Amino acid sequence: MSAPGTPQLRLEMTAKAEARSRTGGAWSLGHLRLCWLSLPPTALVLVVIAVIIAGGRAVAGVLLGAAIVGVFFTLSSVIVAKVGARNPKRVMPAALGTYIGKVVALGVVLTVLPRDGIFDTRWMALGVGVCLFVWLAAHMRYVWTTKIFYVDPS
Repeated sequence: MSAPGTPQLRLEMTAKAEARSRTGGAWSLGHLRLCWLSLPPTALVLVVIAVIIAGGRAVAGVLLGAAIVGVFFTLSSVIVAKVGARNPKRVMPAALGTYIGKVVALGVVLTVLPRDGIFDTRWMALGVGVCLFVWLAAHMRYVWTTKIFYVDPS
């Protein structure tokens, strides 16, 4: 029995809350949903600004920049999560390897794209920068608001 005046929790409500709170472990990819949901509104705002200021090439650059952020960060998250689930001691080399790979790939993209091509590289860089910060903010929000158990509650 509990003390008088103490609110009683029904067992099914407690079980539902516990199930909602589970993250799937340290190597969960649950953050990707929120991160991907944050990209389209960000890209849309940048596209509107690009249309007003610079036109079609800028729009193409912004969209390419947003796509680069989504693909690069999803790929690195999946690689780090898979490596971490198999062998946690290999997470740092995997993370550093994906980081180096992303930097090199972005450098190749910026080098290969012609300055006067379909994509405006300055707007692409702006799209990468802004979408990067929004992606990281969404990821931080997910981490800060997700209840991560370090002891199994059951």
